[in-house]
Amino acid sequence: MVSRTLFVDTKVVLFDVFTYQDDDFYNLISQLAGPDEAALLKIQGIRTVNAFLRIPNIFDVFNINVKEVNDIKTKTCFILENNNYIVKSGIKGSIEYLRDLFGRKQGELLKNTNRKRRTISNVSSNTTATPNNSLQTITDTIQFSTTTTSTIEAIDHRSFIIQSIDEWCLKHADEIGISDLKFVEGTDYVVTLSSGFAHIRCACRGSARLPKQGKNFRLSNFYRHLKGRRCSMLKAKQQMHNINSNPSNNVSIDEETSSQRTTTENIPILSSDSTTLTGSKRRSSLSDINGSRKKQQKN
Repeated sequence: MVSRTLFVDTKVVLFDVFTYQDDDFYNLISQLAGPDEAALLKIQGIRTVNAFLRIPNIFDVFNINVKEVNDIKTKTCFILENNNYIVKSGIKGSIEYLRDLFGRKQGELLKNTNRKRRTISNVSSNTTATPNNSLQTITDTIQFSTTTTSTIEAIDHRSFIIQSIDEWCLKHADEIGISDLKFVEGTDYVVTLSSGFAHIRCACRGSARLPKQGKNFRLSNFYRHLKGRRCSMLKAKQQMHNINSNPSNNVSIDEETSSQRTTTENIPILSSDSTTLTGSKRRSSLSDINGSRKKQQKN
């Protein structure tokens, strides 16, 4: 049988997936695979993606005869008459999919990190030393090495945060209602980094502190801010998208305004002068009638 490579869309998860743990991790597994798969990982204490990738066989737990395991086994396996079991194909396929997805995502993250490190390394290789100031060169090299390491970490963290936000936009564009949703760093938000600390300030003046977990930062606080429906920056983008995607609304507004102006122009304007003129005409008509009656009486 010829093996084939299946396509796996790694964009369904963000790079900060490696910072998920406990409920965040189990909720993600439930969305990607199902609640039974999430329960299978939870009962084994597998709380993160990295822990999941290090378990060679998730189904070994079924060899343990305890109630909690048996409850999950009845949902995920076929129980044979001799008390042996066969894992359902769908469950097995879901676990293999998760392993493939997370493994490829990890490879992408490492590739991006190595690319940034090579960029910094090329800069450092251009630094040369002269024999006359070797001691100063050693000192400068140590300082440069420390600075370079800090620079690499800052670039890695900033790149990780920006790329995670870009992927979040792609994933939630339909939900938010903006097909080309994109947040620009420096315009829509500002990232502040320091040792062990990261902070995002939104263009709406809202802010979110990013807790560090492992080697990266978690963006869940910023995502919660965007989904909280109080972000004026996101609301402005939604309004602008609606205007651009429905130009007929602007035409309708212009036509309605024009119609109102035309109606206003056709309405006769009554002023005090016109009232006086009307009264004068009535008095003149009465005088003519009275004069005619007097002439008839004399005749």
